[in-house]
Amino acid sequence: MNLLPASLLLPQRTVAAEGAVLRLTNLAAEFGSSGVLVHGCSLQRSELLDAILNEPPFGMRVRAWCHDGNEPTVDAVDALRADLKADRPDWVAAVGGGSVIDLAKAAAGLLDAPENTAFYQMHPTSIPPAALPLIAAPTTAGTGAEATVVSVLTDPSRTVKQSIRHPSYMPRLVILDPCLLRCCPSDTRAAAGFDAFVQAFESYTSLHATPFTRALSELALTRIARALLPFYQGNSDLAGEMLEASYLAGVALSHARLGIIHGLAHPLGVRFNVAHGLVCACCLPACLAFNRKAVARDLNTLKSQHGLDVEAQIATWMTAMELKNPFAGQQVTDRDAFIRETLASGSTAANPRPVTADDVSSLLDTILEKPTPIPEYAAAR
Repeated sequence: MNLLPASLLLPQRTVAAEGAVLRLTNLAAEFGSSGVLVHGCSLQRSELLDAILNEPPFGMRVRAWCHDGNEPTVDAVDALRADLKADRPDWVAAVGGGSVIDLAKAAAGLLDAPENTAFYQMHPTSIPPAALPLIAAPTTAGTGAEATVVSVLTDPSRTVKQSIRHPSYMPRLVILDPCLLRCCPSDTRAAAGFDAFVQAFESYTSLHATPFTRALSELALTRIARALLPFYQGNSDLAGEMLEASYLAGVALSHARLGIIHGLAHPLGVRFNVAHGLVCACCLPACLAFNRKAVARDLNTLKSQHGLDVEAQIATWMTAMELKNPFAGQQVTDRDAFIRETLASGSTAANPRPVTADDVSSLLDTILEKPTPIPEYAAAR
């Protein structure tokens, strides 16, 4: 096994410091004198947006573009592309959660592309190099989108959630500022934290993992295990640790891919409009049980070398957060299409245990029947 991935892609520069986001326009000056700052509703309601845009460098023009907060669609990307074309900036900045970053990443990447965004979901080999440099400053500690070449988008017309990717989509500048997470509500902290944990764990156990990506995943896993619960309970001093863990997991997954949890999560999320992190949390126990034999050595390594009992930790979090399963009692009416989408996913292909159509159907049944995703073994502890 090679130590490094075949191609190592990292953000060109990462600035991790309290208050760093207030220097965004100064840091962006290397990319040009005009920019568009894409953000979510929470930043719109805070004083931070004005503070970020206040007093840009002399001669710099920066305007804001607010995303509605929903998971990004191909139509939303096309709308932002049209806006950017009307007043072409030198750079695009995304200050927000994974949805905002994925939206801005796709729009900056496909700005000059001749087709609509949905076309490139269906024809990934036709994706052109990114047209504009991207700056990413996450406001949640979950998706790791600031450290990947991937943009995950929904196409409502086809009822699919699918990624587009290109090596040039890696953000040129990443700002990890704990102050951006201070006002994050507890339910978002929980969902984002589970997303980060699942991404770290799946990239750790992926068929494509290397010693390099596994080391990053281990760092992310141990930090999340230590910080997530107190962060969820309101200890914002741990925001920086969660941001770093999410970033490390993003780098790892960008090179190692993921597993069956994400293979299931995308078709589930698009059908029931449930936040991605919560979908991952609900899929986690059933998928871990499915993979247990294949990842037994990894579980033992984490426990013996890092003191992390993955199954016990999951149960502790789900109990403390009183996690409910929004899929309980629901029906997937297009089961055959759901199974095809799951099996076609690159995440499923990277799972440490081969996955069949019957496996997907069985896992789906388990996820749909439980009122809470808390693993059964939790009661025995």
